[in-house]
Amino acid sequence: MPFSRTRTGCFTCREDGYKCDEQKPFCGRCIRLRKICKGYGVRLRWQAPQGVPTSKASRKKRQQRSSSGDEAVSTPLNESSSLLIRPDPSCIVPNDANSLNRYLLNHWSTTLATMVSMVSAPQNPFLIHLTPMISHSTALRSVLCSIAACHLAILRHDGSLHTLATRHRLAAISSLRHTIQTKSPELSLATILMLQVSERLFIMDSGVDHLSGAKAIIDQGGLNMRNNSSTSFLLSLCSYHDILASVSRGSRPVFEFHGKFPIEGMQSMKGLTSVLRIVGQISRMRGQDEEDLDAEGYAVEAALNALDQPDDAMSDVEHTVQAYKHAAFIYLSRVWHNQGAPHVSALMHARSCLAHLSLVHVNSPLVSAQVWPLWTAGCESIDQGQRQFVQERVDSMYEARHLPSLRRIKQDIEEVWKIKDEQRNLIGVDNVDCIKAILRTRQREADLA
Repeated sequence: MPFSRTRTGCFTCREDGYKCDEQKPFCGRCIRLRKICKGYGVRLRWQAPQGVPTSKASRKKRQQRSSSGDEAVSTPLNESSSLLIRPDPSCIVPNDANSLNRYLLNHWSTTLATMVSMVSAPQNPFLIHLTPMISHSTALRSVLCSIAACHLAILRHDGSLHTLATRHRLAAISSLRHTIQTKSPELSLATILMLQVSERLFIMDSGVDHLSGAKAIIDQGGLNMRNNSSTSFLLSLCSYHDILASVSRGSRPVFEFHGKFPIEGMQSMKGLTSVLRIVGQISRMRGQDEEDLDAEGYAVEAALNALDQPDDAMSDVEHTVQAYKHAAFIYLSRVWHNQGAPHVSALMHARSCLAHLSLVHVNSPLVSAQVWPLWTAGCESIDQGQRQFVQERVDSMYEARHLPSLRRIKQDIEEVWKIKDEQRNLIGVDNVDCIKAILRTRQREADLA
């Protein structure tokens, strides 16, 4: 029965006048009734400039006259879907967006942006830096609409939204192609990076090397590097994806990453930034001759051992840093010695990594950064209890986020287990490189970012 409105429930339940169980990212009532859960928190209201008429008729005329490029990718959905498209005047989107795109961008701002970031609102850098850019870039607006449509297609089981996502993605690429030489390089870089994020989260496997495109933008110069937090955020995002892509590709990183820009531009991520820098160093060890490999291996091992471990109760950030540290030891052993489980060191680091991950709640923003350590430690796990934890952890992460990459990473880990078990049963040792196993059997990279 109707319940008095609260200030902490999701926006859908508050508007309907029902009690919300405040489950995140989607409340239980919205999931049960197949409603769009509009999320939590505080929304900004975009007000029309003074002197602009705000009647329904005037708004309709302005939408019809809009030349923002939204109409080019609008498409009618099936009848059941069209009932869901209710433009919300309080969402953080430009005033010139049509109703369907307002709906998609609202889903990005209230739901997806919180899933891809390691930082909760109001410090979420995707909301602080990326969302304001959509008013200045049709390409960025289109790629965010594409990401939102992909996610909503999964939540609503609606194939027409997949079609809409493809149209927005093509519009983003077309717009980027025409404006990359004339628009601000920050806008182009933001668009390219979100295309990379989209590829990873929604397993598109287009074969396009977006990181090389990002490098071309950076190498051209023109980025405002002086006291610009948005540029720092974009460069840190680029470095993060580059390092994890180097792991999944079994190759060297595209960029030289020295940890100058903390992950997501946040000083609170400096510890994680330090470990990622070391992970990038390990990736650069691939292909070195034995003498150089040993010298670099000892240097990296010393750097990992020198990282601090807090003595007191740890935060989610600190648990994540420690999980990365143990995963980096496993990665180093594989690249340096081609050695993993059942070696005692690999088993010890896998156990410690999983222990730290288990202490971070599955709804924590830090979980968005935990796929790589979970993959690395999970693949080296032999104990059935640890393997069950890995499976259940990935399942929980999927239920909280509904991102296809999580389902595929679980399938990849299970495939690695099968290959490793067969190898150990056959010759008694394990010399299986998890990354190379997926590259060979699946003919693609693992989704680690």
